[in-house]
Amino acid sequence: MKKIITTFIIVASVISITMFYNKQPKPQISNIQLIEVNGALHHEAMNALITPYRNIKNESMNVVIGEATETMEVAKPESPLTRLIADILLTEARKYIPDTDFAVTNIGGIRRTLFQGNITIGDVFEILPFDNSLLVLEYKGTDILALADAIAAKGGESISGITFDIINNKAENIKINGLPIDTARTYKVISTDYLSWGNDQLSPLANYINSTPLNMMMRDAMFDYVTCATINNKKISAPTDYCITIK
Repeated sequence: MKKIITTFIIVASVISITMFYNKQPKPQISNIQLIEVNGALHHEAMNALITPYRNIKNESMNVVIGEATETMEVAKPESPLTRLIADILLTEARKYIPDTDFAVTNIGGIRRTLFQGNITIGDVFEILPFDNSLLVLEYKGTDILALADAIAAKGGESISGITFDIINNKAENIKINGLPIDTARTYKVISTDYLSWGNDQLSPLANYINSTPLNMMMRDAMFDYVTCATINNKKISAPTDYCITIK
């Protein structure tokens, strides 16, 4: 009986509150002014506040770390920059896990062209703006077949170390480091934490059987690659071979 009374009081209270708010006058919009946000909109006090921080940030972002021999675009099925990024990931992964087989990342995460000339810290942040961490993931050979098909269905991705033909949106003639894929073995793939969840229509990447974090972001790998090249008096050039052929 006590439980029933308690329940009745709670229900009655909810109904009373609802009726009270239903009787209140609805808010009315008396005036609307749309303010377009663009470069012409300035707030002097706010601008004065952030200017010192902006200057410090701009100074650090403009530090030159390398040089590109040519302009490299982002495009499908692959392009000079998408291939370069994948090559960078594979190179960095093999410093820590030498038997890493190939690299894959999503073209959507590469957000800007790399222009010919000086490469600055700011360029790397604009090309790879997302805080994606790198992982070496281990897969069964059958999952690699599914991954290649997923990449083919999307019309291409940023890959290195794995090659295949796209025929009728399916992957054919799949090879890893020049060898036909062996479904009986496992393969190690460098990718990102974002893709390890199967995001961006690459669901087979979520089927890994083991993962090893490299404790670095994707842009850190690019920083390391570019600065190491500069230390060795080398410039960043576009790869001359490609991994995907559309037939």
